Amino acid sequence: MTMLKLNMILAKSQIAALSRRKESAAPLTGDRDSSLFRFGYPLALVLRLRVLQIVCGISAMVMGSVAFIEERQKFNMGLGIPAGGISVLAAAVSIHTSRGWTAVTGVAGAGAGAASVLWAAAACLLLALVVQCCRTIMDPPGVDHGGGPMEDDTIPSSRDLVVIACVQITLAAATLLSAAICARIDCNT
Repeated sequence: MTMLKLNMILAKSQIAALSRRKESAAPLTGDRDSSLFRFGYPLALVLRLRVLQIVCGISAMVMGSVAFIEERQKFNMGLGIPAGGISVLAAAVSIHTSRGWTAVTGVAGAGAGAASVLWAAAACLLLALVVQCCRTIMDPPGVDHGGGPMEDDTIPSSRDLVVIACVQITLAAATLLSAAICARIDCNT
């Protein structure tokens, strides 16, 4: 009899533990109820986009550093360093001002203003970076235009700079697109 009571107590404690476990808002199967996604704030999607922004910002800083070294300390495509840094900072501040975190932080209003200023600065820097990269692609340094002898040691490889420019344009576009999607989600909900 004591073994039966012990099993019943154990079963009740397991049921209670399972009922207190946090459940995911999205089902694991392919049968998704559209009402879950229509009325709730998609915090998981917003956080994934913020992580994408942080990764793209860090990558832009790395590629900006490579470009700065490759261009012989000229700050053309090296603009990726501050553009990526401001993007990472803006995404980090935006994580705390997302609608899903307002109950936790309590200072979402002041943080949203700071995030807006940071995103405006990041957008300006990223657009300037795209312009510089397009200029590099259109007229890469190191291309001989028939102006005379050129020394190989002082000219950066035009192929490498074009590749760096393409990567930086891709990173900037991904960052700006994901920021626009997050802004649309925040404005619509």
